[in-house]
Amino acid sequence: MTGSQPFVREAAVDLVYVVDHAKMRKAAEQEKAVTVAANTGFIGRNVYLFCTSEGLATVFRGMVGRDALAKTMKLRPDQKITFSQTVGFPKK
Repeated sequence: MTGSQPFVREAAVDLVYVVDHAKMRKAAEQEKAVTVAANTGFIGRNVYLFCTSEGLATVFRGMVGRDALAKTMKLRPDQKITFSQTVGFPKK
């Protein structure tokens, strides 16, 4: 459900990043978008650093079937999938 690329199905883990807009009520819409993008990017970078230190492979992905995945995850309408990040063992 998290991606159509073959490596997604073979990976050990696929992280799905979700924003909960209900927790961001006071911020203006433009500020919300920038904050969400930056925070998700920071989290993804930390996962890259961890994977590098542990000899794992990772890829940060924006191409996610958001609507179908959100339904499967039973997200509320104010919760939106931002990105996904696949983590696994590198091919030898």
